[in-house]
Amino acid sequence: MSHDGHASAFGGRQEPRTAAEQLARTVARLRTELDDQQRTIPGRDAVERARGVLMGRLGMTPREAREELQARAASAGRTLVEEAWALLAAHGPALSAAGTPLPGGKENAGGDTADEFAQGLEEQLAGSAGVDALLVYVRSPGGGLDLVAHAGVDTALASAWGHLPPIRDLAPFEAVNLRRPVWMSDLHKGTAGRPLVGDCPETWPSRAWVPMRRREDVVGVVGFLRRRPDAFDAADRALVQAAARVCTACAEPAAAPDSAADRAPALQVVFDCLREAVVLLVPVRGRSGEVTDFRIEAAAPASVDAAGRTGRELVGLRVLECDPAVAGTPLWHGCLHALTTGEPYESDASDDPGITCGGPDPAVRHAVRAVRLGDALVVSWPPQAAAGQEAERLRRLQYLGNLGWADWDLATDALQWSPQVYAIFDRDPALGPIPMDELARQLFPEDLPAAGAAAQALLASGQPVDVPFRIRTAHGTRHLRFVAEAVIGAEGRPVAVHGFYQDLTAQRNEQIALDEARRAFGARQRGPSAEQALARRLQDALLPLPARSFDLPGLNCDVSYLPAGASIQIGGDWFSAVELPDGSTLLGVGDVAGHGIEAVATMAGLRHGAEAMALSGTPPQRVLERLNHALMSKGTATATMLLAQYRPGTGILTWARAGHLPILHLRDGHAVFLAQPDGRILGASHESAYGQATAELRSGDRLFLFTDGLVGRRGQDLDAGLERLSRAAESVAGGDSATVALRVTEALVPADPGDDSCLLCVRVTA
Repeated sequence: MSHDGHASAFGGRQEPRTAAEQLARTVARLRTELDDQQRTIPGRDAVERARGVLMGRLGMTPREAREELQARAASAGRTLVEEAWALLAAHGPALSAAGTPLPGGKENAGGDTADEFAQGLEEQLAGSAGVDALLVYVRSPGGGLDLVAHAGVDTALASAWGHLPPIRDLAPFEAVNLRRPVWMSDLHKGTAGRPLVGDCPETWPSRAWVPMRRREDVVGVVGFLRRRPDAFDAADRALVQAAARVCTACAEPAAAPDSAADRAPALQVVFDCLREAVVLLVPVRGRSGEVTDFRIEAAAPASVDAAGRTGRELVGLRVLECDPAVAGTPLWHGCLHALTTGEPYESDASDDPGITCGGPDPAVRHAVRAVRLGDALVVSWPPQAAAGQEAERLRRLQYLGNLGWADWDLATDALQWSPQVYAIFDRDPALGPIPMDELARQLFPEDLPAAGAAAQALLASGQPVDVPFRIRTAHGTRHLRFVAEAVIGAEGRPVAVHGFYQDLTAQRNEQIALDEARRAFGARQRGPSAEQALARRLQDALLPLPARSFDLPGLNCDVSYLPAGASIQIGGDWFSAVELPDGSTLLGVGDVAGHGIEAVATMAGLRHGAEAMALSGTPPQRVLERLNHALMSKGTATATMLLAQYRPGTGILTWARAGHLPILHLRDGHAVFLAQPDGRILGASHESAYGQATAELRSGDRLFLFTDGLVGRRGQDLDAGLERLSRAAESVAGGDSATVALRVTEALVPADPGDDSCLLCVRVTA
């Protein structure tokens, strides 16, 4: 990670980029060396005195005593200094962090059992640190603590507190979880309701709980209890912390929790399958237990550092070796908080502007999430779309729905419109929004009463409104809809209005065309030629045919529609091809049973209903379920339908059908029909269920979506018609994409067809 605009994940070795960073690293190194030297002084003294014990008791030479001490430390899994302290505790005059013998040291303080060892240690600490009781707990697999040794407490109390459940408020768990000692003094003054091990604050008013460590793992905790209320001073604290290190001899190796480093190889196998950037971080701790750095133990392939290393190349590297500037940032503190408390840390992408971590697209920002896993952290960088992408999606949604938002601040009378509202009102954006009083003058006079009443209800009492009205523009009359709600202020009156305008002109024109058709067909006063002309007008209004092929995301589309030649009535065949807000494309064809106005009305409702639900994100099979319920509620019509959704980013086509004919797929000159998912015709049963199928498409593939008028013939088997379509598609595979649909239709449909036919031909371009 970096804060100068350079992308950097947890990993990668980089040289300091500024003189200040070089100086900071030099100072940190020198300080560490000085601290190490100061810490080793008492340790060296303890080692020398332990060698003296071995030489005096076993008659060894200095060299033999040192080798014996090293062998004992290696066998016990302790450092040389820790083994020296353990030896001195068992063969006093022992144990002193300052390098001086403890007063009152006793011979043979150790014993054959853990309790005898604890008893000897407690006797050593009684005179020097005033410790009256000792409790040694190790971590259990279930997350609790088990008592393995004690001294200075009776058997009943030890039995009652032999197992501590994982209660966060208990001081032993605080010491284990925070990985640092907890000092408690003068409990006579009250514990504020905090539970105490053994209760009895009057018996041991001063206590210390010190975590036991085996290398970097906390394996348990030691409690040092005193009868006097005095606080542990610096010398006492050093002494009991040294004693806690000796007590690790009471903890079996199996009691230590699984280390994240041990689980890293298995986690790496999982990480290799992840798409986003994810790393497993194990804390690197200083001598006092504080986190000084993090080490990468596993990394997903998308994880990358500034040097370009990715995935497994990052394993073993440390964070501050890669970028010292990470220390002290919100991300650094968030990771420490997650490691300490177990609460996940999440940031917005804006919190760490330098992080891209695996995303080559500069328009994609990444948030950060850190979650504790045992004694480690899993840190991930889930991608977030840039603000510009979200704005573009909103713009496309407004365009496709032909609607736009409007805000009105009643206190300042300031108006704001989205760009689509200007298009709806046919107004130059440079002129700004139309003032409300001027807008009222543009309404048709007969629409003013209803619009005025709605505005009065909205502004006076804050009632939501949904009102239609008409305006005149340079391009003719437009039918609009205004939906709004008010923001109520502290005084209970509206202070702002948020709403949207929607252009319903196209839907209104369709309704007008339907009404006109109903009147014409009801009167039966016109001749066949007039009825055919009316049919063509109604066809153009409800199902306008493109004059040429057109492009949609990843697709080139061509449509052919041929009405029945012997009938003056329009059938219910239709097609749909629209872009959806998420960048995918909806493709569909359908056929309503029968002819006439009712079939046309049902066709228009199904087509627009399917498009509207798809625009809102409803998948194809759910669209069919809802349309089936809608037809069943009316009980007057049935229809077949096929809906498909194509995602150009993945090349995946997802489709569902309701009793419709299959999709014909043409690849490399060979045509096959895609396997059909289950799906009964719409309007047949409330219990109809609709399946869904997928296929992976490639550039150059063609799809043919059609109605039964294209392949059906009276007295002929439908399979024969499907075979003719397959051969016709293969014959024009290499032709011009703009003419494929028409050429296939001409090859299959007679000059005077008995039924409507609709063919949507699609070529995959990406």
